Amino acid sequence: MATATTPIIPDLKGKRVLITGGSAGIGKATAFAFDANGCSVAVLGRRIERLDAVSSQLKHGVSIVADLTKEEDMKRAIKEAIEKLGGLDILINSGGVVTDNMTNGDEAAFISGLKLHVTGNLTLIRAAEEELLKNKGSVVNISSVAAIMPQSPAFMAYGVVKAAQDKLTKDLAFEFAPKGVRVNSIAPACIDTEVFDTAAEQRGVSKADMLAKLAPLHAQNRVAQPEEVAAPIVFLASNAASFITGANLLVDGGATLGYWFNQTPFLE
Repeated sequence: MATATTPIIPDLKGKRVLITGGSAGIGKATAFAFDANGCSVAVLGRRIERLDAVSSQLKHGVSIVADLTKEEDMKRAIKEAIEKLGGLDILINSGGVVTDNMTNGDEAAFISGLKLHVTGNLTLIRAAEEELLKNKGSVVNISSVAAIMPQSPAFMAYGVVKAAQDKLTKDLAFEFAPKGVRVNSIAPACIDTEVFDTAAEQRGVSKADMLAKLAPLHAQNRVAQPEEVAAPIVFLASNAASFITGANLLVDGGATLGYWFNQTPFLE
């Protein structure tokens, strides 16, 4: 299976990076990718033991415990990151998945999703705003193809809030562009992360079988590895993408190309 090579971009050396959801999945892979570029990296999450398992492997890594659903926690986390890193140049909003209380399809599911993926991101960015403006920094939000493609009722709230997050990314990019700060996002499809370990266990199937069924939903006929999302995140955060802001980069293996439709027998 193909995996991405970490892009080494000279201007990233010495940059200070905060990554939410940094103890697993895309966030973890992104932490290692920035570390390979000589950055100082703070990983943020709820469980210190998992954070330390990542930060201890980084050359210049620190752990920050915070709950992304609590406003004061997030504001404190930004201050802590600035203190521990000596400043902040890059913010990666990778925290947040489909939680159980987001799958009911009721009003509470939408409110929960908005708090985690939209207002939570906004709180972090506003708390970091002064530092990012001072350093002409960069923000990368992690969205999802769920914002683009219709979802089943169980995932409707997630798709809707991710679409709202994409709008937030564009609005903030518009606001910050004249001030020298870029705001972009990444929209992944299916990524081989710990989420599927849990999902497979709940369904009583193997993770390999679950991923095998998801593979044909992508034109490349496979799911991605976290490193394949981390690489474009590093690119968007760096000066290699200096004239890119307000973009939502698809990292989906062709999932949004309508591949299933083009493979139906009646077209043959």
